[in-house]
Amino acid sequence: MISGLHGLDVEELIDDWDSIRHGYFLGEHDETLLACVEELRRARAAEPRDPDAVAFFTFGLVLMYGHVMSDAESAAADQAVVALSAVASDPAVEHPVCDHENHPYDSEFGDFSDFDEHLESFPVLLSLLAGDSEYEWLDLNPNSNHPDAESHWRCPHNVAGFARSATTAIGPRPGKD
Repeated sequence: MISGLHGLDVEELIDDWDSIRHGYFLGEHDETLLACVEELRRARAAEPRDPDAVAFFTFGLVLMYGHVMSDAESAAADQAVVALSAVASDPAVEHPVCDHENHPYDSEFGDFSDFDEHLESFPVLLSLLAGDSEYEWLDLNPNSNHPDAESHWRCPHNVAGFARSATTAIGPRPGKD
């Protein structure tokens, strides 16, 4: 179980974030987005840092990137982009080399043709990271028999890669308010 979840209802968070992604969330979108940003900040500031908590909240923000890109108020979108950019450029990730040739964000695990196809698997990924899942790591891509799927998905380089992809997709948001 992730230490940085502070008693949060993991299933509810995942459902809310996925609902925002699909456009049918009935709550306050920006409030939910900003709560995720704040939890990511806490996870990154924690000593010792729980990499699964950082991954969980980063992937939550990545899942909501479409809302940030097109519907979020400027202040909320700016905070989300700053948080994602911080993960994408984390010095702890930039310099150390991992043992993985490729990562899921660069489509090594299957026939993902675009960024949004990855997001279909994020509710499963998030539940696996939280340790509250009936799924297994290989369920993230049933077409792959990759022997070390868990290591690849949890890798800080993969987390940073998805954060970088989301910030690139969001791009500049001139005139949004």
